Amino acid sequence: MIDPKALAAELDIVVRAVPGVVSLYSTAPAIVSAVRQLAEGTGETEGGTLVTVRSAQGVWRVAASIGVASSVQAPHTAAAVSAALLAAIPDDLEAAVTVRISRILS
Repeated sequence: MIDPKALAAELDIVVRAVPGVVSLYSTAPAIVSAVRQLAEGTGETEGGTLVTVRSAQGVWRVAASIGVASSVQAPHTAAAVSAALLAAIPDDLEAAVTVRISRILS
């Protein structure tokens, strides 16, 4: 059985290793993250991870929100992140990956 939190932690590392990725952000809206942190009494995002991993109707949904360097092509970087995430997910899992470019940083 797959542990979503453990997989999310592994995928955080995968995303950060992609060339051109400068930052990794929570996929949850800021207000949701803040309320969750207050309710849990922590200063971290869910489980300390930023990539979201959820299972719905037999399909694993993986989402990442990234900041990219202004010196690289953002769409190419997002495609590279998507490919890296799909490569890191176990072969026996059906997965859908969403990568959102949240910021382009100079």
